[in-house]
Amino acid sequence: MNLKYFIVFVAGMAALAGCQEASEYIPSIYITEAQRQEVKTITISQAGEKAEFTVSAAQIVDRDTHVSFEACPELVADYNDRYGRTAVALEDFTFAKKEVVIAAGKNVSESVEVVVNEELKPGTFYCLPVKIASTDGGMSILESSSKLFLVFRAPVRSKAVYIGSGNKCFVPTFPEHPSFEGLNLETMQEVTLECRVMVNSFTKSDPYISSIMGFEGDVCMRFGDVKIGYDVLQVCKGDYQPAAINSPCAPNLWYHVAAVWSRSTLRVYIDGKFVAEQTHKGETVNLAGYHKLGRTGIGFSLGAASVYNNNRPLNGYLAEARVWSRALSSNEIANNKDLVVVDPQSPGLLAYWKMNECEVLEEPRRDPILNRIFYNRIVDQTGHGYDAYGEGRNPDFIDTNW
Repeated sequence: MNLKYFIVFVAGMAALAGCQEASEYIPSIYITEAQRQEVKTITISQAGEKAEFTVSAAQIVDRDTHVSFEACPELVADYNDRYGRTAVALEDFTFAKKEVVIAAGKNVSESVEVVVNEELKPGTFYCLPVKIASTDGGMSILESSSKLFLVFRAPVRSKAVYIGSGNKCFVPTFPEHPSFEGLNLETMQEVTLECRVMVNSFTKSDPYISSIMGFEGDVCMRFGDVKIGYDVLQVCKGDYQPAAINSPCAPNLWYHVAAVWSRSTLRVYIDGKFVAEQTHKGETVNLAGYHKLGRTGIGFSLGAASVYNNNRPLNGYLAEARVWSRALSSNEIANNKDLVVVDPQSPGLLAYWKMNECEVLEEPRRDPILNRIFYNRIVDQTGHGYDAYGEGRNPDFIDTNW
C-alpha cells in the first residue's frame, strides 16, 4: 500500500475510534416528564388531590431497581428566576411513597404520587421542586433530567358576560380622561391587550370580522378579515396586521389572547404562546381616540371595534379583559394565562374588567362623546375609573371554570 494512503487510513481509523469512544452509550435513570419539560403544571381543586410522575431507565432493567426522591424547596427561587414568576413553596404535601420501583423487565416505574394537603388560593402558583436522591440499579442519574418542578394552581371559578349585537361594551372613560398620572393615553409607546374569549359562532360573511377588544384604526384584537380565515386571530394597527394563520381557533372553546405593542414590534399570543409578530417604525398607540359615522361614534370597546357593519360585534363571551401601559414579556403573558386573575394593583395595569358581573344602571347613561345610551356598567378593578359601559339592559352570563 502506498505510504501516503496508509497514513491516511490509520488516521481515519484512529479518528473513528475516538468518535466511538466519545459517544460511548451510558445508560441512566431520569424523571420521565423532565425529559420533555422540567415544569409540570397541575390544577388542584381541593386538598387531598394529587400529582403524579414517573421515573424511566434508558434501557430495560434486568432486576428491580429502586429510586428514591427528595423535595428541594430551596430551588423555588431558581424556578422563579428562570420563568419570571412569583411562586411560593408548597408547604403541606405528602409523598405517597418516597421510593418507587422500576420492575425487572421494564424501563418505567410505577407512578410517584404527591398529595397536596393544603387549600390553594386562586391567583397564586405553588411550586414543589423534586429530585432523584438515589438509585440502586447500577445506572447513573442523568443530571439534566433528575429534577422536576411541580407547579400547582387552584382553578378560578367565575362568570363571563355575553357580548353580541345587543350588548356591546364601550370604554368612553378613555377619551373622557386621556391622561393618567403623567401617562398620555393618546401617545402610548407600549400597550398590552389581553382577555379570555369564547366565540359562539364566527362571522362567515363579508367582512368576516368578529371584534374582541380595542378599536379599528389604532389597535384592536379580532377574529377574521377578508384576507384571512374568519377563525384566525389578528391584531391590527393601521397597516400592521399580524395574524395567527397557522393557529385557527374553534367555536365554543375558551382562549386566552394577547397583543403586545412594544417600541419595535407588534406580537400576538394565544393561550400563552407566541404565534405571530410584525415589526413597526416606532409609532405610538392612541387609546383615547374615537371615530364617528353619522351621529354615533366608537372608541376603545369590548366585543366591538368599528363604526361599520353594526360595529362588527363578537358573538360570544369575554372575561378577564385588561389593558397594560407596558409591553408584557412572554413569561408574563404565559403567567397570566395560567393564573387567570391578576392583582388589580399590578405595575403598569391601566384598566381591568373582570366581566363577571355588571351593575344595571337605574338611569341610562347617555354618553356625549359617542352619542350612545348605556344601560349597564362594568367596573374597572384597578380603581383608575376606566369603567366600561354596555348597551344591554339585562346581559346574560355563564359560569366559568379555568
